[in-house]
Amino acid sequence: MKSFSILCLFALVGLTLARGPPYPRGCIYVNGRCQRECEPGTHAYTTGCHPKTPEPTCAEPNPQPERASICDFTACYCDSPTVRNTETNKCVPLEECPK
Repeated sequence: MKSFSILCLFALVGLTLARGPPYPRGCIYVNGRCQRECEPGTHAYTTGCHPKTPEPTCAEPNPQPERASICDFTACYCDSPTVRNTETNKCVPLEECPK
């Protein structure tokens, strides 16, 4: 009976760990708590305490890191190879950006 109980405990722990992350694309964090999951086609971006690199957009597809460090910044950036169309706030391929 004792062996069965231990086996059940191992099975429960294994199933708990096998579920994977609750937010596979990441989260927007506020005060250490997830406020919302990143939408499909995006992923979480955070700086830790380093310079922020702006999200690639139609107007600037290859942004450079800013000079100043920023701490605890989180945002949902478009997955590569898409960029943010700031007019529609959607992620689009660069060739679909307005001229």
